[in-house]
Amino acid sequence: MKILVIPTTDWIRHPNPNRLNFIFDNLAEKHEVYVLHFGLKKFQSQEPRETKCRLVTASGIAVGDQSLYYLLNFFYHAWKIKSTAKREKIDLILSSNILPSFAANFAGVPVVFDYLDHLQESASVYYPGSALGEIVKAVVSSIVRFNIRKANFIITVTEEFKCLLEGMGAKKVAVIPNGVDTSLLKPLSKEESKRNLGLEGDVLGYVGALEHWVDLETVVEAMPFLDAKLMIVGPGLFTDYGDKIKSLAEERGVRDKIIFTGAIKYSDLGKYISAMDIGLNPLKDMTKNQETVGGKVFNYLSCERPVLSSRMIALERLLGSEIYYYDDAMSFVSQVKLIMNSSIDKERLRAVAKRFDWRKIALDYEGALQKALDEER
Repeated sequence: MKILVIPTTDWIRHPNPNRLNFIFDNLAEKHEVYVLHFGLKKFQSQEPRETKCRLVTASGIAVGDQSLYYLLNFFYHAWKIKSTAKREKIDLILSSNILPSFAANFAGVPVVFDYLDHLQESASVYYPGSALGEIVKAVVSSIVRFNIRKANFIITVTEEFKCLLEGMGAKKVAVIPNGVDTSLLKPLSKEESKRNLGLEGDVLGYVGALEHWVDLETVVEAMPFLDAKLMIVGPGLFTDYGDKIKSLAEERGVRDKIIFTGAIKYSDLGKYISAMDIGLNPLKDMTKNQETVGGKVFNYLSCERPVLSSRMIALERLLGSEIYYYDDAMSFVSQVKLIMNSSIDKERLRAVAKRFDWRKIALDYEGALQKALDEER
């Protein structure tokens, strides 16, 4: 197959590679995979990752605001998509963005839409508590509904999202979950990993972006009641959420118990997770969190670290008792103490992660793409 991928963000410089990076770097070993490369201004200083895919430069007008970037470059991206599809004789477009996905519907090529996130909430959360955020949410919701109805086929990450999509008019939906690169994220010695990072004692760890859909507020509220450090691994991307958490930590008198590492290389992620006693998945109660399952949970499990998560519907249905859950600050405290005093079956945690290895998931994804293409021929 010749596939054109329209990703959600900068393919090689975003600090956190997402599912499409892993899946299509695997599929590029067998198929011709072209990727529309958005050179977002926010990530220009980041060191690029290697990719097996063929990049199609589509930077356009460089502006800092992500929504404005896609709006100003809409016609350029539309031309780039259509001309690439024609020039490279593309068989199929795999799209996961908002405005560029809208343009892809008119490229004359079958479109598979990857609904990896609740896009209207994800777009508006960058403007928390503002009228602009509500406007963005309404506009994006309309565009996403159009994209869903026009797509020849849809792939999403959970059964919950499948039900949501079918309620929005989707007809053909396949569920393919997120996963983990178990060959890269392997368990290392906890003691040695802590020593290399200058850590001592019990360490709770969070890996991921610092944005307003994350609920580190509850974790910080719990820290005065725990004899542990909190290591936060990841950058702030488009908002001031990280600064908000630092201010809250100061107010609660626990700033000295929290370590902010900032952005790290993805290749170093295993060293940080291996230094944790517990991997955290703290999320706010919103649709984009309740009905999806992100990759960080599998990252922790792959490094044989127990996971403590906010209680999320899709996650609890997928993994059940394989991980731990909390509902508020005090249940967070009690669950941390329970985990610290429990015997952890590390091999079982690794076995769960292996069920979601990206190579297996890429094969399922390949099958879904081939099915979508066969149905259009």
